[in-house]
Amino acid sequence: MTEQQTVETERHDLRLDEIDLVGGARTVSFQPGLNLVRGDITTGKTTLIRLIHALLGSISRSLPPETVAVRAIRGRVLLGARMWNIYRPMVTTKETPIELASIPTEDGAESIAVRLPAGGQGGYGDFLLDQLGLPVISVPRARREPTNELSPVTINDWLLYCIVTGDDLDTQVFGHRDTFRDLKRRWVFEIAYGLYDEEIANLAADLRRIDLEIRASESEAEVIRQFLAGTTIGKPEELEAQLATQQARLTELRSQAASVSSASNAEPGEEIGQTRAALLGSRQELDTVRSEIRQHQAQLRDLGELQRQLSSLSKRLTRSIVADEWMVDFDFVVCPRCGQDVDQHRTESPVCYLCEQPEPTSAPDRDALIREQDRVTFQMAETDQLIAERTKTLEELRLHEEDLVGNLANLSGRLDNLTRDFVSAQAAELQSVAAETATVEANVEWIKRYLMLVDRQADQSGYLDGLRERKLELEEQIEAHSTSVVVADDNIDALEKRIVDYLTRLHVPQLGDLLTVKINRTTYLPEVSTRTFDELSSQGLKTLVNVAHALAHHTVAIDRGLEMPGLLILDGVSANSGKEGLEGDRIVDMYKLFDEIANEYGQQLQLIIVDNDLPPDVADEMSSRIVLTLSQEARLIGTPASTEGDSASA
Repeated sequence: MTEQQTVETERHDLRLDEIDLVGGARTVSFQPGLNLVRGDITTGKTTLIRLIHALLGSISRSLPPETVAVRAIRGRVLLGARMWNIYRPMVTTKETPIELASIPTEDGAESIAVRLPAGGQGGYGDFLLDQLGLPVISVPRARREPTNELSPVTINDWLLYCIVTGDDLDTQVFGHRDTFRDLKRRWVFEIAYGLYDEEIANLAADLRRIDLEIRASESEAEVIRQFLAGTTIGKPEELEAQLATQQARLTELRSQAASVSSASNAEPGEEIGQTRAALLGSRQELDTVRSEIRQHQAQLRDLGELQRQLSSLSKRLTRSIVADEWMVDFDFVVCPRCGQDVDQHRTESPVCYLCEQPEPTSAPDRDALIREQDRVTFQMAETDQLIAERTKTLEELRLHEEDLVGNLANLSGRLDNLTRDFVSAQAAELQSVAAETATVEANVEWIKRYLMLVDRQADQSGYLDGLRERKLELEEQIEAHSTSVVVADDNIDALEKRIVDYLTRLHVPQLGDLLTVKINRTTYLPEVSTRTFDELSSQGLKTLVNVAHALAHHTVAIDRGLEMPGLLILDGVSANSGKEGLEGDRIVDMYKLFDEIANEYGQQLQLIIVDNDLPPDVADEMSSRIVLTLSQEARLIGTPASTEGDSASA
């Protein structure tokens, strides 16, 4: 008989009623208490366990290739006090929706349908924890160091204690050799057995931070003390006076720098101003002269062209007078308008072949031609006179331009010299002010830092006293919760006794004079007769210890009302044991222990035992417990035609 919890506790039942592999043509029905799954190697037994884990937790990324046929997992599962239908698509993204619907109960409770994302806060995992009555909390990522980084304890972490595959059963204790899994395993142990209290954890983290601050403050105080002891600086009162003087001088220097900057941006001296005005006037006059030069040059070009035209006209008049003909008596080969050839025989004289009008019969007026010749000659004389006048004026303008260019160069050089001297004087003054300002600023900063060290030294004692008082308060608050530690020790003592009981019933090989089991209070791993799990001699012995250890966790949790899901799946329990002699007897003893525990805790603990084969006596006596038999011809996942009969029989 086992000790039973007398107080009312929250139910943590987790029971599988049916698993349907959608697309895999396989349905497996389970029953409360003990369930046996048997089959040859490579028939899908371990795959079934991984798919059960996928239904309740995360989907493994190392599933065998044949599982690609499984589109989703449909399950009927008891979570706490309610039965649920769950539809889980075989997709690993956190956003994948999982559909759940509760099954109406006999007391008339209505069905509830929910659709939740696979991951994230408030998702499917948190829903399972809430239905199982398990805490939704986060724990520090580092166990022994103060940290504000927290990691949630998920349903996957609780399933470490519920699903043990054949790869782990003879080598690890709930995955203790994997750093991350081992960290979560220990947190789950502390939560389940009452060692972890969120308030105590926060107080402990605060206490560790206070310890670090105390050590840092003590080190800082020592550094300041040694620094001040090695200096010959005056008293704080003298430093305060020096600080005030330096700050006043700094204000004066900044005001002086602003004045110099304003002066450098103001209008320069009278001589510089006059020189600049003369320079601008000279430039304007030069621009005017150059404009007049360009005008005269243009006029000379126009007069020269007129002179050529008049000369040409005079020559033509002379030819007309001498030849006694009109100036217009020309023969045209092409039309002057369109450029096409002109036929001189297109008309008969005296009609003009070009304009087709009668030609004049009177002779040209010789006196008119002479008068026109005189007028052109007079106009040519006037043009020559204008050209001479414009040429003379142009020469004078060019001489004036040369004078202005020379004067402009002199004024520009003079202005450069005057400005250079003015700017150099301003820059020298600014540089002097800036140098002194930098020195005074450095002095002010140094005095402030020194005074800060002096003030810090004065306050250090009070600051350390405050930290030490806070440390005492935290220690008192932690000590006030010591009763919970006593209860946790009682729970662990009960676990140790239960493991001894189960190992005795399994007739494990004697490792010493007395069979003892101790749960290491640091690692929370079992030590059998002072030997750690890793020091046990054989894989068969490790399997027996693991079986007893896992069973004890769940039965003690039920007896003492501890938080632990009521499901335990063990894979390959006889893989490392012989079939004959003492080892064969131990296999029989193991199945008897499973049956006894199922009879005692069947309504609160579902056992699913997966093995290659069952001893004949066990298969006969527990035939009603066999829920699935797999073989090379009837694998877990196959075509509908090949597995329809197996599914029906299962």
